[in-house]
Amino acid sequence: MKIKHIVLLLLIAFTLFGCKEESAKTGGDDISSLSPLKDDFAGKFQMIGNIFNPSDVSSSKVTTEALTRHYNVLTAENNMKPNQLSSTKGSYNWNTADNMVDAAIASGFKVVGHTLLWHSQIPTWQQNITSSTALVDMKDYITGVVTHFKGKIYSWDVLNEAFPDGVSATADWKKSMREGNPWFKALGSDFVYEGFLAARIADPDAILYYNDYNTDQVGKATMIYNMVRDVNQKYKTEYPNETRLLIEGIGMQEHHNTGVSASAIKATLNLFKPLGVRISVSELDVLIVSYGEFDPYGHGPGKQGSITGDKRTNGLKKQAELYEQYFKVYLEFSDIIERVSFWGVTDDKSWRSAALPLLFDEKGKAKDAYYSVIGTVK
Repeated sequence: MKIKHIVLLLLIAFTLFGCKEESAKTGGDDISSLSPLKDDFAGKFQMIGNIFNPSDVSSSKVTTEALTRHYNVLTAENNMKPNQLSSTKGSYNWNTADNMVDAAIASGFKVVGHTLLWHSQIPTWQQNITSSTALVDMKDYITGVVTHFKGKIYSWDVLNEAFPDGVSATADWKKSMREGNPWFKALGSDFVYEGFLAARIADPDAILYYNDYNTDQVGKATMIYNMVRDVNQKYKTEYPNETRLLIEGIGMQEHHNTGVSASAIKATLNLFKPLGVRISVSELDVLIVSYGEFDPYGHGPGKQGSITGDKRTNGLKKQAELYEQYFKVYLEFSDIIERVSFWGVTDDKSWRSAALPLLFDEKGKAKDAYYSVIGTVK
């Protein structure tokens, strides 16, 4: 073979290889040119959602095009958590949350209130509550927040992440809640019923949710099932004429990694279905590696260049496969799943950016994961 032919073949191979690598890095179609996800899944799920932050709001409107184009329900990523709303007991910091909620509604979105009771991102006064005042303090806080936003919030995540990792499916849920939760330490498991009841009284029209991660694990899923069943039974006993449930929904966060199977998610949905509650996929993202592989990189935005080479390439392929498998399961249970919310739009701004967990890359280009998701309905 002549040298010029060899050179030509090498140039062709380099060009093809380079194009393939560039495609893996930058993705496909621009997010602004794609058909709206909320339209693609219309008739399947009532809502397709995402998170938003103060930077997404300007002049009393949501100004981030990706949000307004693709989603119809928004959850504040951080600005409605207890440490943001009430740094001092009895006083509230409404300005940022008000601006966000009002802008979202003005732009045609429903809003999820996230979250009222949690063990994390809470102010010092909630960390230091005492048994003698805890019930009053909890009811006052919930009543203050929910009343302030009454009529504006579609659903509230009343309680977030109450159960620890590794809890056994045979445990007693009333004794197996997260020890670091100050409300559980002060009041025992009764705080669950009292907290949901306070929220129901403050805004009877809002849908009340319990929200948690690792719901694909049978132990945690069983504890959630038992808690929701018992709390709703108690409510029915005390309010026999009430036609609604007290805990009306379960938020399955779905912060997944390559080790989470679609079959485990399906098993949990089958477990929850007899409860008669709504389900939301409330915080969806999928790592391109296992959690153990991701852990050294840590959380935080702007780390999207951390995983490289074959691990990145193979991980993106696996991620796309998992997104497709998960969405096939979600669609199978679309009669009970009312909402699917992603936890971020582009990889670079994700809290787990190092493992590229979202449908769009840092340039707003669709990844293989996007095409896998959209392929389940097209």
